[in-house]
This record gives sequence, C-alpha cells and structure tokens, in this order.
Amino acid sequence: MTASDAAFKAACGCMLFAQLPVQQAEEILRGESSQKQFSRGEIIYSPENYQRALGIIARGTAIVEKENGVLLNRLEAGSCFGAAALFAQEERYVTTIRAKSECTVLFLPAASMERILMNYPQIALNYIRFLSGRIQFLNRRIDSFVAPNVEETLLSYLRQQPQGKLDRVPMAKLAEILNVGRTSLYRAVQHLEQCNMITREGKTICLTSSEDRQDNFPGKEEIV
Repeated sequence: MTASDAAFKAACGCMLFAQLPVQQAEEILRGESSQKQFSRGEIIYSPENYQRALGIIARGTAIVEKENGVLLNRLEAGSCFGAAALFAQEERYVTTIRAKSECTVLFLPAASMERILMNYPQIALNYIRFLSGRIQFLNRRIDSFVAPNVEETLLSYLRQQPQGKLDRVPMAKLAEILNVGRTSLYRAVQHLEQCNMITREGKTICLTSSEDRQDNFPGKEEIV
C-alpha cells in the first residue's frame, strides 16, 4: 500500500462516511478531493488564508487555535475542519489550523461537496448531524460562560471534551480559556478533587463520573 493509498483509507474514517462502505467512500474521495502535504508548524487555514473546502486529516495531527493562541481542539486522522464555514458568506475564517506534525490533508471543494450531498443521502444526513452537534457544543460553551461559579464553569468545559478529559493544558492556559482568575481556578480544582468529581495528574484533568461525559458526533472539528 502506497502512502497515498493509506491517506485515502484513513480519510474514510471521517464522519461524512459513517455507515458507508469503505470502498465507496474511497471512490468518492479519489474522484472529488485533492491532496496536500503540510510540514510541522505550517499553517493549513488562517483567518486571512483559507479556501472554501472541507478539509480531512488523512495523516498526522493538527491543532485549532484562536488568533490569541488559545487552543481549541486537536485534529487527528479522520478529523475534518471547515464544515460550518463551507457554505457561509463570511470572508474570514474564525480560527487558525496549524500542522502539529507532518500532515496529509484531503480537500473537498464546495462544488464537490454540493455534488456529494445531492447524490449521497447518507452523507448529507451525516453532515447535518455533525453541524447539529456543533450547535449543541456551542450551546454548552455558552452555558459554561454563564455558569454561577468557577467550579461549574470548569465542569461544563470538561463535559465538552472527548472522554471528559483535558490533556496537556497548563493551568494558566486553562484559566485564559475559561476566562477566570488563576487563583480561583486552582481553588476550584482543589475543591472538585476533594469532592471526587475530578482527578488531576500533572497537566491532565479528568471527570470521575462517566455519566458526566458527553462525547460529540464522530469526527471532531474546530468551533465554527
């Protein structure tokens, strides 16, 4: 299997192709997508430089950041980005996507996506489900901003993370993300640990109750 073949097969794990035969998904990708390589640290999308195309990570990892450097998400093989902005009228992209390692990305232009959505009802349904998940995610983010205290803000944010786990995020950065004071955040973490609601080891914070975990629809994307 060539590197290109492996990239196409990995991209078939994208949320778009849920419940579709892998062979059919691969045929669609080979016929409609273009492939591009990115070096570690290279910007894939930015507010000033992006194309109206759905991107699918086929190899490597990328990170999604706000313009102020706040980390929003981590994208791995099968993850996609650009779904919410694909048919929007905005001229600027709202986040920066940067290659965390050497990356292979498959791009599906808006015109290709229009054809795919019209010809494959299952893909159209998957796309709608994904965007619905983004709306729910944003609603939970709003809930976290209006939470009555720092403990609830932190818990709300953790419930938005895959497996209820926040990994490799320094406390100073987490305080910035949550828009709370660093001292208040330390107190909240200590209190929640004492109540056995979270566990903390180094830069990793995890919910202890599985019922509090809210995984998103497969195929994580940036918050747009």
